[in-house]
Amino acid sequence: MKFTSYFLKHPVIAIILNCMILLLGILCFNSLPLREYPNISFPVITINTNYPNASPELVESVVTNVLEDQLAGVEGLELMTSRSNQGNSYITLRFRPGTSMDKALNAAHEAARLAQAQLPSTVKAPVIERQRQADGLPFIGIALESSSLNFGELTHYANLNLKNTFRSLKGVASVDIWGQPFTYTIQLDQKKLYTFGINVDEIANAIASNHLSLPAGNYQNKIPTTLDFELKTPEDYENLVIKTQNHHPVFLKSLAKIQLTTDNSQFRVKVNGHSGLVLAVNRANDANPIEVSQSVRKELNILKKSLPDDIKTKIIIDQSEFIKASLKNIQSSILESIFLVLIIIFIFLRNIRATIIPLIAIPISLLGSLLFLKIAGFTINQMTLLAMVLAVGLVVDDAIIVLENIWRHIEDNLSPMDAALKGSKQIGFAIIAMTLTLTSVYAPIALIDGMIGQLFIEFAVALAGSVFISGIVALTLSPLMCATFLHKNTKHLWPAIDRFLNNLAQYYYKLLNIIIYRKKTTLLILFLSLSLSLLFYKIMPAETAPKEDRGLIGIYTPPLSGDNLDNLEANTKLMQKSIGIVPEAKNTLTFLGNWGSSIVMPLKPHRQRARSAEQIVNSLKPKTERLPSVDASVWSWDSGLPGVEDARNNSELELVISTTENFRQLFEATEHLKKILDQSKKFASTRYDLRLDSMGYSVNIDKNALAQLGLTPIQLAKTIEVFFSSDKSLSFQKDGVSYNLTLQGSSKPWTLDELYLTAPSGKRISIGSVAQMKRRAQPTALEHVNQMRSTTLYAKLPEKQSFKKGMNTLLEMARENLPNQYKLSWAGAAKAYNESSHTMVLLFALAILFIYAILAAQFENFVYPLIILFTVPLACFGALLFAYLFGQSLNIFTQVGLVTLVGLISKHGILIVEFANQLQKEGFTLADAIKKSCSLRLRPILMTTGAMVFGAIPLVLSHDAGAEARHAIGTVLIGGLCIGTLFTLFLLPAVYFMISQILKRPEKS
Repeated sequence: MKFTSYFLKHPVIAIILNCMILLLGILCFNSLPLREYPNISFPVITINTNYPNASPELVESVVTNVLEDQLAGVEGLELMTSRSNQGNSYITLRFRPGTSMDKALNAAHEAARLAQAQLPSTVKAPVIERQRQADGLPFIGIALESSSLNFGELTHYANLNLKNTFRSLKGVASVDIWGQPFTYTIQLDQKKLYTFGINVDEIANAIASNHLSLPAGNYQNKIPTTLDFELKTPEDYENLVIKTQNHHPVFLKSLAKIQLTTDNSQFRVKVNGHSGLVLAVNRANDANPIEVSQSVRKELNILKKSLPDDIKTKIIIDQSEFIKASLKNIQSSILESIFLVLIIIFIFLRNIRATIIPLIAIPISLLGSLLFLKIAGFTINQMTLLAMVLAVGLVVDDAIIVLENIWRHIEDNLSPMDAALKGSKQIGFAIIAMTLTLTSVYAPIALIDGMIGQLFIEFAVALAGSVFISGIVALTLSPLMCATFLHKNTKHLWPAIDRFLNNLAQYYYKLLNIIIYRKKTTLLILFLSLSLSLLFYKIMPAETAPKEDRGLIGIYTPPLSGDNLDNLEANTKLMQKSIGIVPEAKNTLTFLGNWGSSIVMPLKPHRQRARSAEQIVNSLKPKTERLPSVDASVWSWDSGLPGVEDARNNSELELVISTTENFRQLFEATEHLKKILDQSKKFASTRYDLRLDSMGYSVNIDKNALAQLGLTPIQLAKTIEVFFSSDKSLSFQKDGVSYNLTLQGSSKPWTLDELYLTAPSGKRISIGSVAQMKRRAQPTALEHVNQMRSTTLYAKLPEKQSFKKGMNTLLEMARENLPNQYKLSWAGAAKAYNESSHTMVLLFALAILFIYAILAAQFENFVYPLIILFTVPLACFGALLFAYLFGQSLNIFTQVGLVTLVGLISKHGILIVEFANQLQKEGFTLADAIKKSCSLRLRPILMTTGAMVFGAIPLVLSHDAGAEARHAIGTVLIGGLCIGTLFTLFLLPAVYFMISQILKRPEKS
């Protein structure tokens, strides 16, 4: 080839070109950001709306439905889900990929603004924001403690001095303070209200109308003036005039006890068993987790210098720790891979000079691939680093092939320069073909939308980029180094290895005399390998991604019907006592709210504990079952893959059941399905999240009697609300920080007869005389999916049950036992698996098609590519066999390994077919050309396979953070290369011979 000849005759240009690639790669390495996975952005917006003390049914009816009607028309909306809880509506909008987040936010704000006019006046304004990370835990949790400040004062200090500081950092979505905030508690005395004839709504209105600042024009037309009506101190509240009776003011202090206290009725936090305060830093969904962690830690170190001496801070949870450990382990794997590849090359070449030639391709190719990442705007992450581990064994291949061919000509008494010219010219086409083949494998990824396309495009660019650069090195620098470093009298260590390889080549040549004529045997082996590949693909367990040990476990306990936080805390203490001490836990955090309780335990680093997270979880499950009244579920954080939700509910399959019928009918249909699933015993356990058995009360009002007395339903509702629970709809400012004001009764009545209203006539009316309270069952939460009433069925698979088989079984039984009008859809890991499995099959087919097209164009022949691609089922058989024997599942990492294998194993076929074609042009018969080509290519094929296999060994031997994904792809590649190469050496020559004979028959006739 003139291309290689040019660089041999212009060595300075060759050296400068490769040095420039190396230099640009180093510059890119210093500027590329570092993160766990590629930045997969799912445009998601949340709308959070509070309607204090409203039941889930009321929230759904007057808040969620109204908002959904307006939001449904937002452009680009792909999925809308909602959850109506006690006093809260939470709507999630997911948009199609590529949707502008700014436009989506503006559209959501406009829709919410239009809906707000239809909402009740006591509903607070919807809070619209981009979705945070989806796991519900803080990305970084900072515990605060003080010996001199109480929890209210400590919370207030954090609000004033810490919250906004961390909130302003790049990548931080929000900062929440989990603790006990201040509240002005106004405890109304029912007897005094009766005596003065004052109703609760009068007090609420008086506080609201006297708790504001109003503009009062400009003093002397220059200076703005404000009327300050704000109530700031307990004395301000005490001296608030509620009304005037007989020319005498009635002060609030005459009706209620007022004090500044802390509020622990909504949320409680315990750190290592003690009440505490946690600063919860939440990162934005698309933020770089490592950069966020670094900036938070840096800012915290700065703040520590200015904190009061008695305020201590401690980071108790940092989700980036696993990420940093995982990336560090992959970087170590790259170094280990380079070392092993160096050993295998030296064993084959047994000469330091010769070993340096392919070795020099590693740093140039790996660093050069970073240039492609930089141009594409990608990052250094787990996927790109994983690609570089695999690339270590690949990038030396081209240089090895060039080296081996040039060395063969030197041994035939050619000068090093002539050998380099002839050898590189002979092998140049094959190098280009192999480079383009492996690069084309990943071309279809650019056409794939969704999570798979976004996840693996960076892997593809890194691997294809390094292979592309290695091809440049092999055609420019490697021949030059061969011409410079090698000469005929170059000595090799351990000549016995040479004798062994020569004898092996001769024995292989003799075997080919037999093998290439065994057509039936060849076809039988091809058929069996293809059949076994399909069989393994079908019977192997399948999942979205291998479960990881990410160093975080927890126990979730749902609230019992009618429970308050005191009872929930007591049950949680019993749970903690039951599970005992977990020695692997660094800290124990307990969160309690109206949604239930969570015990969260960040674990020590992998090397500091003997048990994995899964083993710890399995040991805790029997202990949680000791408390039969508590339905606890133990979970572990087992996947950080974007788009894959963590199974925190101790289940693996999530099936969403949607209908336009009412929730009672949905409940009955789902309960019927659950009973059938449990009776079938095909699942370890099943449950669904629609509960209609939460204790509630309904108040039936005699509207006529109420109207005749001159009273309104609002007066009635406000009185019942305040004395039966509390009213937190009002707020107050303390040093610019807003807190809830709590309006409640000094004692809790048991019946409506104990509560009184004063009619306009002055008559005291017992509420029990105009209203009756009836106990009833009510839902804990109501869910919608695309405005349809929905519930999610959770089904845990039995041990060793295939994920795919479980999905098929559940879906089939659901369709058989639910009404036809019910809509079924997957959620969580099942949804991600369903999408990824279809995508990966398409990707595999497109990869083969692209390789065929590239090879057909290069060989200018439609048949030779088919011969080369006969090696694919052979390699897939070996890959799936190894995966099955070593207990691996079919997941996106094993499937990407299979796609990569298509390109790797094709390289061997290209070498054999291209060299055999050249020999036939030189006058060799078909059989002799095939045998000579195979025997001459045996050594480079064994050397390149050894380099690729040894380069992948660190992946399967890794046992630290993130090892599970590396095991999956490493096992597939090693198995596919070993078995595939063995079959390629023996079956591909037979296939080539057989097909070539068939093609030549028409020519003879």
